[in-house]
Amino acid sequence: MITTQETTVAVSGLTTVEFDRRYPFYGIRNDSSSAIQVSTINAECVEGTDGVVTVAKDSSFVIANCGDKFNGTMLYLNGNGTVTVVGQYSDSNRFKVAQKGGGETVDITPTSLGYTPGAKMLYDGIYNFPPKHATNGNTWVDMVNSQTMGRYTDGSGSGLIASNHYIKQAGIATAMKIPDMIDYDHFTVELFVEITGGTTGENDIISCFDKAGFGIYTENGQMIASIRSESSANYLNIATVFSQNTPYGLGITYDGQAFKFYVNGALVGTKTLSDYKKSTKNTYLGCLGAGDVNYAVGAYNFYRLAAYSRALTAAEIAQNYEKDVKRYVNGEPDFPAEDETEWITSIAENHNNIFRGDDLFTKGYDINDICAMISDGSFSDIYIGDYFTLSGDVANVPCFVEQIGDDGTKSLVESTQTVTYNTKFRIAGLDTYLNTGDTAFTQHHAVIVPDGVIGRNYMNGTNTTSDGYIGSFMFASVLPVYNTHFLAKLNNHLLSHREILSNGVIGNQANSWAWTDVKINLMSEPEIYGLSIRGGGFDVGVNYRQFPLFRISPTYMVNFSWCWLRAVYTSSSFAYMGGSGGAGAGAAATLFGVRPCFCIG
Repeated sequence: MITTQETTVAVSGLTTVEFDRRYPFYGIRNDSSSAIQVSTINAECVEGTDGVVTVAKDSSFVIANCGDKFNGTMLYLNGNGTVTVVGQYSDSNRFKVAQKGGGETVDITPTSLGYTPGAKMLYDGIYNFPPKHATNGNTWVDMVNSQTMGRYTDGSGSGLIASNHYIKQAGIATAMKIPDMIDYDHFTVELFVEITGGTTGENDIISCFDKAGFGIYTENGQMIASIRSESSANYLNIATVFSQNTPYGLGITYDGQAFKFYVNGALVGTKTLSDYKKSTKNTYLGCLGAGDVNYAVGAYNFYRLAAYSRALTAAEIAQNYEKDVKRYVNGEPDFPAEDETEWITSIAENHNNIFRGDDLFTKGYDINDICAMISDGSFSDIYIGDYFTLSGDVANVPCFVEQIGDDGTKSLVESTQTVTYNTKFRIAGLDTYLNTGDTAFTQHHAVIVPDGVIGRNYMNGTNTTSDGYIGSFMFASVLPVYNTHFLAKLNNHLLSHREILSNGVIGNQANSWAWTDVKINLMSEPEIYGLSIRGGGFDVGVNYRQFPLFRISPTYMVNFSWCWLRAVYTSSSFAYMGGSGGAGAGAAATLFGVRPCFCIG
């Protein structure tokens, strides 16, 4: 049984790997000299059968864990050679590369290289055959999905990869076919490319033109971005001049209403349409008409190609272009060689495993400084347990007051109160919710949890949970006032993300949920304890992991004040955490502490 998250497996025929816990995904890197078959559901693991994936040599793949109704701990391998297996909580592909200084390894991903998170594909000229650089070869490997791009004509193309970090597209009959369809409703396509020939006539840099689709091409001294409008049955074009033998950062975006063309991080022009006609053909580099026989005769050097299933912002486009210039033009290293340890500890995954507990205000930072270190993804001086102290008054907080009737019966009557607080707000996790949600949360962030409660209140005015957490007095009336207060207190650095929250109860358990925008929220049981205790599956939300703060230093779980959690326990009660840390449940019309969490960045 494997008790570590990452392990090296010697595969000899059918080989079974059993982990001590269930991971939602497994990353497999095939370091052997031949292909390996992988499955989480097929114990025989025979190539070509359902549930079996073939991972080529020197390639990697991420497979979802579908074993035993999504609760399996077994991974099946078949073949001969050495394989590295990583249990993962996300579907991101992990590439390892050795750096100078003791053979340490770091994760090579688009995000770790400094590009905007969420790329659906990224072909890189430096790590062109992850996890390494090849100075020659016949394919270009996608860093996100491990898909290989080769010549359109024969799928090969010896000498495709140049020694100076670009991919050679030499002109006629040498077009390359992108294996993954770029057929998103909303999209971004980015290239860093040098045009070295073919400036007359139409010469396609990238295109899926087929009386549909999009593309970028040169014609008569202009560089043109184009998209097909279905209603007009015409292409809408945005043109600009260019110079040969000059690297350009090109970006096109479509958000359902506007098509934009960026050159070198700056917006060139916009065309408005709400009826983009998507192509049903693959996208090609250096080929006219989605794989038509009309090859472009221009010559190009491709350094990077990326695609996103959303329209990046102008700031994100500029950020990616600046990174391209640093890497491909200025030759700046991706990872500092002189102080590798410093870089290794400068990314969220590693800072999530280091408790420091520094007072960030005392170190001279204000909230803007703190959020700048978070937002750029460097987390350069941000660690788990670091904190800042805030004090203030939250005015007009809805609450209930006890009222005694003439007949002596007690009831709760809605009122308001002012909540006074003075406590440490502590970093509990970094990028905890990154890329979660029905609309992906793509902003770098830190999860903040106060050491103490911020007032006391009721979940409901009566002992009912009938409308789940969403319908509770706490979520619908109390927390919005906290949102307003802390948004101003934190200088508008409070971030919103999409969360799954319960909205219905049958019997004694939540039985339905809805995607909901949240800023300030009550914590879930898994975020406190690492698992659900009183609540059910509809109370877990998008984060089923314990906050790193509580995993590393459980003492910070306990604040000696009972506080509400957001899980439904019965038709009349919600979960809480007791003053000594124990998990419990209390009637909804009970007065307990409010200890919310929120994201900043």
